[in-house]
Amino acid sequence: MEDDADIADMYVQQLRRDGVPLEHVRTGQAADSFVRGRVPALVLIDLKLPDGDGRGWIEGWATDPLCGSVPIWIVSNTLAEDDLWWHGAPNVQRYFQKSKVVLSRLSLEIRATLGLPYGERISHRAAS
Repeated sequence: MEDDADIADMYVQQLRRDGVPLEHVRTGQAADSFVRGRVPALVLIDLKLPDGDGRGWIEGWATDPLCGSVPIWIVSNTLAEDDLWWHGAPNVQRYFQKSKVVLSRLSLEIRATLGLPYGERISHRAAS
């Protein structure tokens, strides 16, 4: 979930190019509908959203019997040290600061977490 169109486009292009199946939404409400309706394998979420605080969505999913098992990775402009609450959120596994994210590395970590193959593009790069 990312509301900034330029950042979202960068993430979506990189992840799709690397073979990560994904759905992108721009608001908390759209994410909530998606998570509750589809129960995805992983959620990447920003904390500052146009229609609410990402923390509220995360905490709501944590209490849901189905959504509570969905792993969540926070990708935010705020520092992880400024949002210590996430350590106690049972479904939050990772916290990334947007300005320090290397998309190719994030893609690799997502694929490893989901058990997806690394794809031909990555294999050729590793062989070089």
